[in-house]
Amino acid sequence: MNTFNRVVLLAISFVVVSCGGGGGGGGGSDYQPPAPPANNAPTITNSTTSYSVVENQTSAFTITATDADGDALTFTIGGSDASLFTVSTSGVVTFNTAPDFESPSDADGNNVYDLMASVSDGSLNDSKDFTVTVTNDTSDDVTTEGYDGTYIGAGPIQGATVCIEVTAGTCTGAQYTATTAQDGSFSITVDSGTTGVLRGEGGFDPVTNLQFNDDNSLALGQPVTSQNFVVSPLSTLMNEYDSSGSTDYETFKQKLGLDSSFMIRFDNPFDSLGSASSNKAAVVNTQLLVLHEVIKGIHTFSGDSAANKVANAIYTRSGTETSLGDTTFIKDLLTNLDTDFSPSSDQLVNLSAGISAYMQKINANSSNSHSHFAKAGVSELKALMQSVMNDTANADEIDKLVFNTINWINENTSWDGGPITDNEEDMNTTTYTLANNGSSNYIVDNVNAKDTEFIIYVREGDTIKFEATSSVTSGHPFLMSTENNDMDSSNDIGAMEGWNKDTLTLTVNSNTPDTIYPHCEFHSGMYSNSKIVKVTQFDQNLIDVENNSGALQVKGTVSTGPFKGASGFTYKVYLTSQGGSEHTHTFIEYPGLTFYMPGDQGYHGAESASSDTKFKPKSHYVAGSNDSDDSY
Repeated sequence: MNTFNRVVLLAISFVVVSCGGGGGGGGGSDYQPPAPPANNAPTITNSTTSYSVVENQTSAFTITATDADGDALTFTIGGSDASLFTVSTSGVVTFNTAPDFESPSDADGNNVYDLMASVSDGSLNDSKDFTVTVTNDTSDDVTTEGYDGTYIGAGPIQGATVCIEVTAGTCTGAQYTATTAQDGSFSITVDSGTTGVLRGEGGFDPVTNLQFNDDNSLALGQPVTSQNFVVSPLSTLMNEYDSSGSTDYETFKQKLGLDSSFMIRFDNPFDSLGSASSNKAAVVNTQLLVLHEVIKGIHTFSGDSAANKVANAIYTRSGTETSLGDTTFIKDLLTNLDTDFSPSSDQLVNLSAGISAYMQKINANSSNSHSHFAKAGVSELKALMQSVMNDTANADEIDKLVFNTINWINENTSWDGGPITDNEEDMNTTTYTLANNGSSNYIVDNVNAKDTEFIIYVREGDTIKFEATSSVTSGHPFLMSTENNDMDSSNDIGAMEGWNKDTLTLTVNSNTPDTIYPHCEFHSGMYSNSKIVKVTQFDQNLIDVENNSGALQVKGTVSTGPFKGASGFTYKVYLTSQGGSEHTHTFIEYPGLTFYMPGDQGYHGAESASSDTKFKPKSHYVAGSNDSDDSY
């Protein structure tokens, strides 16, 4: 390179160095580096804030958000229902537990869940309020049905709680309940397929205001939704005997003397008391109510309940007797009541006599007598039976209850049910057949009343009725006189003395003459050697015990012995001793007479008559030629 060129290059290098060197010129000390770019807040971009989801799934919605700087985002949720949800790192919001439309868990309980969603880039954030509405999935909807029925004791029970029991024997904790109306009706809405025992407790009888406690409980073991049903003492009996629901209804109806057509679960007997079938069932319901409460009152049960004991005693009873007022049944029930129940023999006699006497008088009619019988039974009768067990009972009051039950009810209880119909008013009625042998003589119980001194003995309070053939009433009017063969009828008696010539019935009262002579209005001497004699009590020496040494049936009430109070027909009894293999009876209707009864025969106080000859307080027994019951 030549010298010139080297000089030029050095000059250029010098210039370059001079321009970029430190010292003066250029930027100097005021120079600042460039500022970093600004951070942008994230933004929630959901197009809606209200979501709707079907129940039974956990999915809710997704929070969507953007960030202009591309920063990593974090999602959180808050609000009144936030604890019920979870949000993922990508903003997916889910229920912790799948929601149930029928049982909402949101704070308002309205199936609308409130949330506040937030998104953050670490320094800046955005938030919005969201709602998630849970809708119904109809595929899991519960179908409801109704249990409609009537709750009765001795008639309707008002204000009782009825339920499908959860705990046996009580409505405590029950999900489905209702309260009975004045007529005892109720309706319970239940989920389809609900089963179990329908139970009632408490309430009161609207007729008498008799109050029932919660332990006064009735039940039905087989309620149905297809038709109205009846919860009653009878249905309780079925349930107590077999709570599995397989009770033999027909057997119970047979054991209680109920008509086979009566439907225990579906027929309300108090709706048609004029029907013999319903009336019988109404009486049985009232009797069961009283019997159960009295049994509970005299003993505290540690095992089977009182209702269970009564149910088993009915189901296992033998023989043809069906009356709940039967003294033998009551006595056997008490004897086998409980291993811890051991009354003395005197207590047992008074209990069985008193309870059965009261049960025998219970009736049902349109005047609500059944309600009044129930009230007096579960209060005063129970109290008297408790006093028997406490040995504080008054003996005279017990005898009054047993032998003059209606008087006891009227005078010793809170009875307010009006006049009481006596179910056993015919107990003092004795029937005699009456025929004639032309105009020659009357024939009474197959005895020639003209040729034989035939005497009928009566006491004040007795009723005797002559059942006459048509020829007697048409051609030989039968009259009564204080004069033998009174052809001019100058001393005939009438209504004042207790005689009704139209019905041929003599009701013996204080005005009835001591001696009465029946006679024919038209023909002399037809009854000339016979008469009716009024006595204060019967004398066995005057009764024919020789010509009828066979079995008799006695209609009356046993007055002494272990079957005291047994009322009705006691049969297989004798007027003569059976050789010492018998026990003796006396009857309140036949004081002064001794009847003998073999220890292994007969019945005490049956409802129905037997085929044995009927006992009558008369001077002659003669073999009959027609009706075997009434021809002696």
